[in-house]
Amino acid sequence: MPSRDFAAFDPLTILSTLRDVEYLVVGGFAAVLYGAPTSTGDLDIMPLVGVENIGRLATVLTVLHAVVREPRSTGRRLAVTAELLQQTAESVSPGGQLRTRTAAGPLDILWRLHDGRGYGDLVGRSCVLTEEELRVRVIGLDDLIAVKSAIGRPQDRAALPYLQAIRRRT
Repeated sequence: MPSRDFAAFDPLTILSTLRDVEYLVVGGFAAVLYGAPTSTGDLDIMPLVGVENIGRLATVLTVLHAVVREPRSTGRRLAVTAELLQQTAESVSPGGQLRTRTAAGPLDILWRLHDGRGYGDLVGRSCVLTEEELRVRVIGLDDLIAVKSAIGRPQDRAALPYLQAIRRRT
């Protein structure tokens, strides 16, 4: 049973609200978007770091009522602001992230992968998936496979055979 501290995960609401933000979907939901029959309870994105894009992201997070979920503050609900986003973008170590919860469920913001690569390093190999009016830019399949292989958590290992089979078909 989900914690009452989290809203039900509604990735389509989050993705449609992010329409004016430049970002990549990374992580478990990227595998789902490629067609891997896996599940995930959050959405991981990697935004383009830039003042204007961070401002757009902050606006979206305000609309989604985002608050920091980890590390937990001293009982306060720390709202996600443009200043907080800029600070974390400049200070987080590779693999670090800003974990938030929104009115549409958990949303994690990664500025760089565990190997130090960021949006600019990955966007050239990404792909855009379209469903009706929703356009979503997703980390490239080869990059996703490499990330899942390197991290090696059980859920990453479980997704790998599916992702590799999808790559063989394309």
